[in-house]
Amino acid sequence: MSRRFWVALHRYAGIYMVVFLVVAGITGSILAFDPEISDWLNPEYNHVPVENGPMLDPLTLRERALAIEPHARIDFVELGKGPGEVSAFFLLPRTDPVTGKPYKLITSELYMNPYTGRESARIDNSDGWPLQRATILRFIFSLHCTLGFGRIGGILFGVAALIWTVDCFVGFFLTLPRVAADGPAAAGARRPRSSWFARWAPSWRFVWRGKTYRIHYTLHRALGLWLWPLLFVFAVSSVNFNLPELYQPVMRWLFKSKPMMASMPAAAKPVDEPRIGWRAAAALGKRLATEEARKRGFGLHEAVGDIYFTYDPDSGTYSYAAHGDRDIGSRTPSVTVVFDGNTGAPMDAAFAQGENAGDTFTNWTAAIHGANVGGLPGRIVVAVIGLLIPLLSVGGIYLWWKKRGARNTVRALAAEGVR
Repeated sequence: MSRRFWVALHRYAGIYMVVFLVVAGITGSILAFDPEISDWLNPEYNHVPVENGPMLDPLTLRERALAIEPHARIDFVELGKGPGEVSAFFLLPRTDPVTGKPYKLITSELYMNPYTGRESARIDNSDGWPLQRATILRFIFSLHCTLGFGRIGGILFGVAALIWTVDCFVGFFLTLPRVAADGPAAAGARRPRSSWFARWAPSWRFVWRGKTYRIHYTLHRALGLWLWPLLFVFAVSSVNFNLPELYQPVMRWLFKSKPMMASMPAAAKPVDEPRIGWRAAAALGKRLATEEARKRGFGLHEAVGDIYFTYDPDSGTYSYAAHGDRDIGSRTPSVTVVFDGNTGAPMDAAFAQGENAGDTFTNWTAAIHGANVGGLPGRIVVAVIGLLIPLLSVGGIYLWWKKRGARNTVRALAAEGVR
């Protein structure tokens, strides 16, 4: 395949991706500061004034939330909340035994005061419209992932991410120097051949003077090289997020990895109420997670927030995720255990890193993409990259448009000469 083929492939890939990357880059820069923006826009959804009295535990707050919305079920709880942190509960409809259909819920989320056990805020089922202060970040997230078009948009985004992943290598290849050696300086004389790295060095340099086209060309090429590792991380993790049905089989083939609950059989019918209650299941999950960590020689952290505890009615299993010495960033717990909600039998376990190269790679790329590595400096880096991605994408379209105009001019002049 000639270099011209790869240039054309890079060009048409950029044309397809430009809208997706511009939207994803700008919205991603905003979402990198999701915690700070959320606290600024909706402080009542995240914190209440710290009081001297004891806080109610999240499982008690879950029971209080269900008392407010008795036709709902709550399958996700964050344990380990810090002082003054509000507990958020996502409400799903139970099945009406009379009609056999789900109840219609007015409220989609309840936020509970950890000191009083009372509701502090709520979000109603409105599909994000009309846009409210409480849902604006969710709307931005929807744009970031699907352009606001649901699963169809997610698939189109996934295709763009797949093209982007391949194009990372195509673009990198196009920066490499041609194989042909430098020619003789003059007839009968030989000029020393430059080393391969010396001929590649100009690709890494920015040029700020000269014609506009040359400035944009060197900016596009050099910026793509300097940012290449992070661009690849964002591209491949986007495939994971939007096309897991493609990403996961490839990772299984390459690294023998398996997604959590990949082999978990579905129950004959959803089990809304398992025999083991939530409080007993939380204690069991903590014990199983501790045992898994001990087997592999790492410890768990007792007082770290965001311990994810969920129940899946379709498989009848609990999942308990605990933080420890193998955490990745702030939101990827070291170990997650899955166990049967009726018998308590262990079913599966997954680890953030150290057990399987594919899982480690997937978790690290996802954490970097989600701005969950490196604290505030890491979020700043992600936000800056998010703004540079549209610059790269639009810059590539500009270069294509200018070259296209030049080619059309040459063809027009040639045609006039023929006539």
